[in-house]
Parts: sequence; C-alpha cells; structure tokens
Amino acid sequence: MTRRVAFPPLGFLSRVAETYLHALGVETVTPPPTSRRTLDIGVQGSPEMICIPCKLLFGNYVEAAERGATDIVMLGGPGTCRLGYSVAQQARRLQEWGFAVRVHTLDLYHVHRDIFRLTRAFADGRPATELVEPIRFLLALLDLTDALETGVLVARPRERERGAADRAYAAAWERIAALRTREELEEQRDDILGLLNAVGLDEDRPVLRIGLVGDVYTILTPFLNHNLEVQLGRMGVEVRRWFRYTGRVSLPLPDFLRMDRGGRARRAGSRYLKRDVGGFARSTVAEAALMAEGEVDGLIHVAPFNCTPETVAQSALVALQRERGVPVLSLSFDEQTGAAGVMTRLEAFVDMLWSARRRRR
Repeated sequence: MTRRVAFPPLGFLSRVAETYLHALGVETVTPPPTSRRTLDIGVQGSPEMICIPCKLLFGNYVEAAERGATDIVMLGGPGTCRLGYSVAQQARRLQEWGFAVRVHTLDLYHVHRDIFRLTRAFADGRPATELVEPIRFLLALLDLTDALETGVLVARPRERERGAADRAYAAAWERIAALRTREELEEQRDDILGLLNAVGLDEDRPVLRIGLVGDVYTILTPFLNHNLEVQLGRMGVEVRRWFRYTGRVSLPLPDFLRMDRGGRARRAGSRYLKRDVGGFARSTVAEAALMAEGEVDGLIHVAPFNCTPETVAQSALVALQRERGVPVLSLSFDEQTGAAGVMTRLEAFVDMLWSARRRRR
C-alpha cells in the first residue's frame, strides 16, 4: 500500500511539513482548511469538556482520513497538556469510526527530538547518512518561513495598498511549496522574500507593537482566533509572536548557559513562573516578561477556554502587568466564541494603547 501522510492544518508549520515530506519522496494528503464542519466532527467525537484544540484536531484527522490518508501526524506528547494525552483516545476513536490509519505523534514542545524520529519513520529504511541533507533542508525551510512570517506581520500595518502584504505572502508560499531541495531554496530565497519586500510601505506611519503570547495552536489557527493577526494589522498594529520555530529546534541547553533570546527570556520570566506547568505556559510568560522590557506597547494573551497551563500563565501575567505596567488583554476561545465579541475587545484595547501613547507624549 502506498503511504499517504497527512499533517493537520497548523498555519505555516503544516505547509513546511508537506514541503519536507515531498522532499523525502512521501506522498501527502492535505486536509481541508479548518471549518465549522471540522469543529462539528470534533465535538461529536471528543469528550465534552476537552479543550477546543483537541476537538478541532480530531476533526482534522477525520477529514484527512476521508481524503485517503494512510498515516496521520498527530500533535501530542507529554509536554503538551491534555492535547498530548488525547492522542491515544483519538487514535482509538478513528479506528472505531472505520478509519485504518497509522498514527505518528509530534510533540511541539520537543520538536528537535521528534524531527529525527519522524524522518526515520517516513524514510522507509534509508540509512541515516542519507537523511542529513533532508533535515538541513527542513531547518532552512523553517528559517525562511520565520523570516516570511515576521515580514508580513511588520508589513501589514504599514502597507500603502490594503491587502498587498497578504497577496505577496500568498505568492511567496506558492514558491516555497514548489521547493524540493536545499539548493533550490538557497537559490530562490532572496527572490521569495523579495516578493514581500516589494510591497509599498509607509515607513513613517505610526504603529503600535503588541506581543502575542499564549497557546501556539490558538495563535496559528485563524478559524479559532477569528483571524486575529490580520485584524490587528488592519488596526495599525505590528504583531510580535512569542515564538520562532527555528528557536524550537535549538539545542536544549540549561537556561544559565543559553545566551540566545530563549535563555534571556527564561531568566526574565523566572520571577513570575519558576517551573514548567505544562504546555507552553512557562515559555510564553518568559517571552512576555522580555517583551515587557520596552519592546511592545501591550500584550495579548490567547488561550483555549479551560486550558490549565494557560490559566496558570494568565495569573502570572497579572503579576507582570502590575509590576511592569504593561497592559495585558486575555482572550479565551471555545466553540461559542463569536467574532464580533473578539473584535469589540480588540478595538477597545488598541484604542486604550493609542490613548496611553498620546498621554506619554
């Protein structure tokens, strides 16, 4: 049987994964974009009180299996709270629903470890020496994607023609999806980034800078967060995400030995959250503390409703706001969250930040 691998929709990470799998010679199945149908399937097949990322991901898995996937990469692992522990239950439910698929787990909290394991799993017995170059290609893809994502977040609030940055971003991704080797990537990297750099910007336009922290899945899923980053860009806000995926695959050194941004963030955040409580809570609090040292005008913390690690992180951000004076807006999302309510709160928060800037002047 021909192996057909599906990776769940997860922003740019799913696109990178599919490009990488093509480079390994693996046929892929692209699930449809996350939609209301995806959520309905997830609600039907998941426990009522499980968080909405678990429900949406199960819906993604079912839709991938419906399209003929034989293997599905599931997001999970012990470092990702209830999402990690739901993988076994979701695999059983797929079998109960008549889908004979093989399951592979990717722990977003330990990407550096799972990249090698999954590469071996999909390489069909190829010797390890032949996998070095594909992994180098993957790391180059992640670096290019980080640069592209950062660029579009900077360009949106400054673009002279509305929507120009997003059109350039889409065109760049068409180019990236066609790449098959690291040599092709290096040859085309400047041209791909040049598509976004060619967008006309008003460099003198005043913009706000808001740090976006919280649950990675919620940040990377526009269906769930109601297209949060695009809406903020149209309000004149440069969004600064707390994570970069090239950072997720760095060597896992002790904090006191790390001189990179991750190490500085951990040291800044240790005052507010000293230990790992699951999920990305400790990392997001750490990045929020570093951003609060003059990098941003405010912080937006996003989380699935009833997510225990992010609830702990929210409490830590209350202390950060009190001590540093940086405004924090907390948004939680579930299947009942409406776009109108989110927009109202965003507009009020942005207006407050503009008013605070005017007072400081």
